[in-house]
Amino acid sequence: MKEIQIGKFTITRDFLLFLIANALLGITMAVESTSFANRLVEDLGFTMMQRASLEFPRELPGLLVVFITAALAFLGDVRTSAIANIFGGIGLFAFGLVPSGFWPVVATMMIFSMGQHVFLPLQSSISMTFAKEGSLGRRLGEIQSVNTIMMIIATGVLLFLYAVIDVPFVVTFTAGAIAMVLAGVVLFFMSPGSVSKTKRPRLIFRRKYLLFYFLSIALGARRQITFTFVTWLIVTIYDQPVTTVTTLVLITSIISVFLRPMLGIFIDKMGERFVLVFEASLLLLSCFGFAFARTLFSPVVALVIVSACFIIDNIFSIGAGMARTTYVRRLADNQEEVSGTLSLSISLDHIVTMSMPFFAALIWERNVDTGYIYVFLVGAVISAICILLANQIRIPQVSKKGS
Repeated sequence: MKEIQIGKFTITRDFLLFLIANALLGITMAVESTSFANRLVEDLGFTMMQRASLEFPRELPGLLVVFITAALAFLGDVRTSAIANIFGGIGLFAFGLVPSGFWPVVATMMIFSMGQHVFLPLQSSISMTFAKEGSLGRRLGEIQSVNTIMMIIATGVLLFLYAVIDVPFVVTFTAGAIAMVLAGVVLFFMSPGSVSKTKRPRLIFRRKYLLFYFLSIALGARRQITFTFVTWLIVTIYDQPVTTVTTLVLITSIISVFLRPMLGIFIDKMGERFVLVFEASLLLLSCFGFAFARTLFSPVVALVIVSACFIIDNIFSIGAGMARTTYVRRLADNQEEVSGTLSLSISLDHIVTMSMPFFAALIWERNVDTGYIYVFLVGAVISAICILLANQIRIPQVSKKGS
């Protein structure tokens, strides 16, 4: 494998290209996380039920991802990842151009979501091929930090553009789309054989992964509650503009760039069970913050509490994802087994997460002013379930060798 000298450091060509692709995707993530909810409210006039109803088609690709990756298995992880990002970038570009209408939004978001969901398990699988034995979590944290650094830069630029120039959303979504397409192009330049020397299994469902599958479903349901409704809470109940959400994403990203590598090292040293229990406990507390801050405190203090919970929730949800990924790798007999298992887990958790936002929105809509309390209490219950499941994790004494 060709190596490149960068100052005192030596890095393989494929790892450098993978880092560049992840950095570009940081721009896409910045656009999506800061601007999606505000565009739906400010530009497209979506109601709560429309926003919640959007989650079913938006998450449908997550349910289908195991079949899509199986159909594309002959391409290998790298080529499939490249195609997924180019496809997703086209969808994001189209979303930024949609002038109005529920169904055009559905169509464009499904294309974008398809690219995202296909790439997600492959991103983790490819990342771990660059890790040495005993440093899986650390390597995941390092790669995600590169992604986060670019996300910080992009979010800072977006904050300036929104606050000073009042740039239209079409410009920002176009920039995010271009970055995603470029990430796909960069991935095409990686050597396909550098990731896997053998053909990737199309579908992995084994008894030893049952706990992982249940944990994936619970964490996915918990993540979906906050992903769909926290930003909506800030924008509608607290009546905050896009600059507030952008500022929170910027703060989260700055903290994450330092904390994610530490979380990775923490996973390697303390183990997945400890980390997942700890993080689920924090996410349980953040749900109570989302639910009761406005009832117990003044509007200003409540907004500060909700903002802090937003930051905690985003940082540690990603940490939980890292721990799940390394847990699979430690259980797997070989690297080729990992991506198939991760793809199946995404499909399984989407069986629940596709429908949950709709029913949660019904709860919220029954009482527009206080219905969100019950939504986040549901999130707290799911977090408690995550704690119970994570406590059951046991790692085999004989560790698996990395690729």
